Amino acid sequence: MVDDDDMAMLDLKSQRDQLVSRRRGVEARVEKADMTARSLVKSGQKERAMLALRMKKQYQQLVLDSQGHLNRLEELIDNIEMARTQRTTVEALKAGTAMLRKIQQDIGGADQVQRLLGEQEEAMEAQREIAAALAGEGGVSAEDEGMLAEYACLQEEAALQTLSGGPAASSAELPAQPA
Repeated sequence: MVDDDDMAMLDLKSQRDQLVSRRRGVEARVEKADMTARSLVKSGQKERAMLALRMKKQYQQLVLDSQGHLNRLEELIDNIEMARTQRTTVEALKAGTAMLRKIQQDIGGADQVQRLLGEQEEAMEAQREIAAALAGEGGVSAEDEGMLAEYACLQEEAALQTLSGGPAASSAELPAQPA
């Protein structure tokens, strides 16, 4: 899409191209005036040769003026292009900053992150406690109850053997060991 800025830039570049064309035309006139002055000097026409040299000098000044205008126009075009680049950069920075603020707002800030990290640590500690309880640390698990029952049966057998003086045939069967 072409906007007013693009049209203005196109106009500036068009004017620059016209100035370059005019400068080339004046440079051609300088050459022509120089050749004319040389031929008039050879033919001995001093006054006409002096007039041709004055014209040459005027054309040379026009070339210098045209080059000065071209330099200023080129500088203006460069400055405009740089300003457009800077504007694009600033707009991108503005959009990026707005996006960063939105993301930070969604996150909830540093306090929210600290709170979440604390909650995560609490959840991990609870999970460790659950795992320890299931592994039998700090309490009796279902597996330990079976072993305690077997131990009680073994104590009973040992007591019967002691009382009878030999190996006793226990009426109580040992519970099956869990696999």
